[in-house]
Amino acid sequence: MPLSNKSLTAWASVAACTLMLVPAACHALPVPEKQAQAKQLIDSRQLDSAEKLIVTEMMAAPRDPDWITLLAEVRLGQNRTREALKLIADANEIGGESASRDMLISLAQSQAGHMDRAEPPIRAAIQLDPSNATAHYFLARLLYTDNRFDEAIAETQKTVDLAPSFVRAYENMGLCYEGKYRLDEAERWYRKAIDLESTSENKTEWPMIDLAILLMHQDRNADAKPYLDQALAINPLNTQALIQLGSLYEADGDIKTALDEYRAAIRSEHANLQPGLASAYYKAARLAKKLGYTEESQRYFKKFNEVQPKH
Repeated sequence: MPLSNKSLTAWASVAACTLMLVPAACHALPVPEKQAQAKQLIDSRQLDSAEKLIVTEMMAAPRDPDWITLLAEVRLGQNRTREALKLIADANEIGGESASRDMLISLAQSQAGHMDRAEPPIRAAIQLDPSNATAHYFLARLLYTDNRFDEAIAETQKTVDLAPSFVRAYENMGLCYEGKYRLDEAERWYRKAIDLESTSENKTEWPMIDLAILLMHQDRNADAKPYLDQALAINPLNTQALIQLGSLYEADGDIKTALDEYRAAIRSEHANLQPGLASAYYKAARLAKKLGYTEESQRYFKKFNEVQPKH
């Protein structure tokens, strides 16, 4: 369905309020550079700034499918999945199907928990653009999530062949081999990912977290801690890293410090969008009860019961 007048009016209203907040230099840039700037803001999680720039530009080009697609990316980052899917449908109606929009549809469906609906659009994206390493990576992640490890390994290898410096592809390979209980092979791929990450401009903490968890499962806690420290140096707000660090302290008997780490995981800015939040509430509730913090413990148990179905 094409964009409605109501949608355009809403964007115009937002733009009128935010126009003065967009840097003046943005208006002098050619459109492709403005769109690249918006994409960079999205990739760096500066979603409010990205939205202001996009909505402002849509005042002049309300039916530009590329701007609409960028706004859909913002909505995905804000966990507003239905709005994102509607925007993508609008962009397709105007500009026709594209690999990038098929990828976004797949991401939106997976974000909504509809994994069965996520695979067809990502395969469609690969058909439209077979050399798109990111599309192959997303398909590999879906296959891994579905425990189709051999298929996921094959798809991840395509990603690595197309983009040898794609850090998270190496991490995904490690996850697949860990899923197959080939732990030495998993560790080797995680370490490859970490080596690549050290020289990458786009830092990610996840290979360190995955390796740390693997080591912890093997009772190699002393080996695991430096990797969690590295992960938190990259992203101090990663819920999973904070939970695992708390687990290390708890295993060492330092339950007060462990509780502090679980509290930090709960306070994390993006905790509601990250895996592990329910676990953080449960672990914090259990330790708070052990330490005699009854009211705090009850509060965490209540939150655990609220978020558990969602996570």
